[in-house]
Amino acid sequence: MGEKGLLSVIIPVYKVEPYLKRCIDSVRKQTYEKLQIILVDDGSPDNCGKICDEYTELDSRIIAVHQENEGLSGARNNGLLFAKGEYIAFVDSDDWLAPTMYETLIKMIEQHNLDMARCSVIDSDGTHEDHILPHANIANKIVTGRDVFELYFTEFLCKVVWNAVYRRDIVMGILSPSGCHSQDNYVSGRYLYRTKRMMITDDCLYYYYKNPTSTTHGGHKRFLDICICTEKLRDDLMWEEHMDDTSYIERLNRKLARELFHFIRVNDVHYRVSAIQKTQKDFIDKYLDFFRRLRFDWLLYKKDIRILK
Repeated sequence: MGEKGLLSVIIPVYKVEPYLKRCIDSVRKQTYEKLQIILVDDGSPDNCGKICDEYTELDSRIIAVHQENEGLSGARNNGLLFAKGEYIAFVDSDDWLAPTMYETLIKMIEQHNLDMARCSVIDSDGTHEDHILPHANIANKIVTGRDVFELYFTEFLCKVVWNAVYRRDIVMGILSPSGCHSQDNYVSGRYLYRTKRMMITDDCLYYYYKNPTSTTHGGHKRFLDICICTEKLRDDLMWEEHMDDTSYIERLNRKLARELFHFIRVNDVHYRVSAIQKTQKDFIDKYLDFFRRLRFDWLLYKKDIRILK
């Protein structure tokens, strides 16, 4: 059940020394004060671990967890082991929050009996700011039933995990895929499928920093990861959540085919596809739309990618 009214905030920490204090301070200064702040030092080679320990002396609500480097997924998963709250939230450690973010979202949950509440986002590079808002037809409205999972396919603000507060039972038992940079693509889908009632406010309360060196905001993009996470989402929804809705399975297959198409299409010095299995080609051909299918066959020819029987 979790401790009544307590919000456990999980913050994975890795090589963010210039931004870490800004992030932690923005959580400490929340107007919603019943917090457990879990700093997970993911084997960071700089002074991040030391900063985490210093904050445990400043604020009794903070605990620091130190581990060998396991990546963002491993840090989030291990942070959940220490979470005691009725509510759960995640923050990326180079981002920061508006002071009223958690008070606003928890009020929404309690007033409308929601499973999760989300806010809009300010996308910042340190100089310019862009507001990321929900589609007008869902902003500030209760979304229920099947319409919640629909947002996985249509709404960016539902494809990330850090702009939300969740009831504990929505989150627990779901682990981020290890070693993948597209873990939000998987986890957000699992959370949405479990959710029966949610809202997205058009208040921009989360500041998303486009850090060019971050594994989540920049750096080398690993195009295969989103394919892996999409396939895992489809399979785990079928086997763990017992999803048998053929329309959802069809749409996830179409999404997977598009992601595989993009993986083949991109020219990247870090990998080169030399061959694919015939079963993989048949899957992509089946679920791609007509024009992408034509382009896909042309790419196989242009890049001299063999089809293995």
